[in-house]
Amino acid sequence: MKQRYLICLLLAGVLISYGIQYLPLGEGGASGWFALSWLVFAGMVLLSNLFAWVRSHSKNQARKQTQRETVLTRVRQNEYE
Repeated sequence: MKQRYLICLLLAGVLISYGIQYLPLGEGGASGWFALSWLVFAGMVLLSNLFAWVRSHSKNQARKQTQRETVLTRVRQNEYE
């Protein structure tokens, strides 16, 4: 489950690339508005998954840094004892 956001991002990209071929982008009326709204929502899905993936990656990096600092602190305390 560590790569969930990346997998969702890739699946959303595949769905957009597949679906954009069939959207009536140049037409007016309800079908044109539907195509535009579909693209807007698809873009929001891509951006939200990208943001979540980057954020989870930075949280993991911060957690690893905190663990390293804890280990170094314990080692330093043991050196002075």
